[in-house]
Amino acid sequence: MRQHTDIDLLDLTAKGNRDAFDALYDRYWELLYNAAQRRLKDKEQCKDIIQEVFIDLWCRRGQVSIDNIKAYLLTAVRFQIYKLVAKEKAGPAFFELYETIAASTFDAEGNIMEKEFLEHVKQWIDELPEKKRTMFLLHTQHDKSTKEIANELSLSQKTVQNQLGATISRLRLHIASFFMML
Repeated sequence: MRQHTDIDLLDLTAKGNRDAFDALYDRYWELLYNAAQRRLKDKEQCKDIIQEVFIDLWCRRGQVSIDNIKAYLLTAVRFQIYKLVAKEKAGPAFFELYETIAASTFDAEGNIMEKEFLEHVKQWIDELPEKKRTMFLLHTQHDKSTKEIANELSLSQKTVQNQLGATISRLRLHIASFFMML
């Protein structure tokens, strides 16, 4: 199966050929694992994500049209990472997630998705009430601590912590819902 192209392997997989599927798995597992590892740093979570991606590929064989398997699989890994972050089971902060998306320039479709995503997040931030938006931007763009923000805005540190926590949780859900719509 090594001599087969990705398209050949996809066609055979769509017909239920397990050897072709295994060849795709062998061909892309390491690349996908490394992509996940750069973002999550948790080996078990990375393995679970890769497993989910390939299980989904097998379950949906013949149902989806895939032109570029590499791009498809890398996008699927990113989506699984976003879902994990949205469920707050992973450690990356908002801007690590943003950097993950910004670093994904492997094809034109990825660039379009990135622009749509960034516009979607920017619009969401712009619609926040002014105080919450200010707190969020001070924290994420200016890397200020909750104590510094509290002093700057004449609020208690606990208020800033609560407001930031709620805003970030809502943003995670918003991000997850964006990717669920794709």
